[in-house]
Amino acid sequence: MRPAFGVCLGAVAMMAAARPAFAQLQARAEPVRSSIDARAGVPVARDVAITNCGQVPVVVRVRLSDWTIDARGDMEPLPAGSESTSLAGCVRFEPAGFSLAPGETGRIHVTLTPPADGPATRWGVLLSEIRPAIARPAGSGPRAIAELGSTFYLSRTAAGRAQPELAALDIVPLGGDSVAVRARIRNPGERHFYVSGGVSLTDSAGAVVRAGPLPTGVVLPGREREFTWTCDTRLIPGRYAATATLDTGLPELLVGETRWTQCAVSPAAPLASRH
Repeated sequence: MRPAFGVCLGAVAMMAAARPAFAQLQARAEPVRSSIDARAGVPVARDVAITNCGQVPVVVRVRLSDWTIDARGDMEPLPAGSESTSLAGCVRFEPAGFSLAPGETGRIHVTLTPPADGPATRWGVLLSEIRPAIARPAGSGPRAIAELGSTFYLSRTAAGRAQPELAALDIVPLGGDSVAVRARIRNPGERHFYVSGGVSLTDSAGAVVRAGPLPTGVVLPGREREFTWTCDTRLIPGRYAATATLDTGLPELLVGETRWTQCAVSPAAPLASRH
C-alpha cells in the first residue's frame, strides 16, 4: 500500500483504533512546508518539530520520500532517489527515530546542501511515522499508525525569478446550465511557485453573477497544473465573461479573461478558451 499524504503534503494518514480502549493517535508536524534558497555547496539548517498531542506515548521513525504531482493535482509518493529532482544525497536529518511522551515535542534537525549541477530546484518530503510506544495485544484490531509530512523545496533560483504563465482559461459545461472555469498554469522556469486566487463571472451588463476561490497548489518547474472552480448557480442563456485573478507570489497578479455565450442546453465540449 502506498503511503498517503494530503494536498500540501502535511496531512496525517491515520488508521484509528477499532476499539475505544485504545486512544487515537494525535500529532502534528511544524512546519508542513519549507522553501529554501541557497547557494551551491552551502549547507542550510532547518528544524521540524513533531508534537505528540495525544494521551499515549509514541515512537517516531523518520524517512525521506520523493513525490510527483500530475496536472490535476493528484500526488504520488515515490522512493527517495526515484526522481532527478530528488533531495536524496542533498539532505541529512537526525535523529531518525525517537520517543515522545504525551504533550512532548521532539525536533528533527535537517541540513540541506544544494549541488552545483543538476536541476536548480529539488524537492522531497520528510515523513514521520508515528506508532504507539506500547504494542497492542494480538487480535485487538488494526494498529494505529499516523504519518506526518514536512515538504522541502531546495532551490538555487530565487523566488523572484519564478516564471508563471496562464496557458489557457476554459469554460467547461457541466450540464444543467452550470459551468466550471478551468485555469491551466504553466511553469517554464527553474523555480516552483504556489498559485492561489479566484474567479468571477459577469453578465453582458458587467454585473457579477457569481465568484469564488480557485484551489491553492504548487506548480513544479517544467510542469503544468489545472485549477478549477465550479459555478454552483445555473446560468440563464446569454453572454458571460469569466475573469481569473491569480497570485503566484510575484509583485504582479496573473489575470486572464474569457467570454462565451451560454445556451439553453450546454454542449458537451468546452464553450470557450483563452490561450
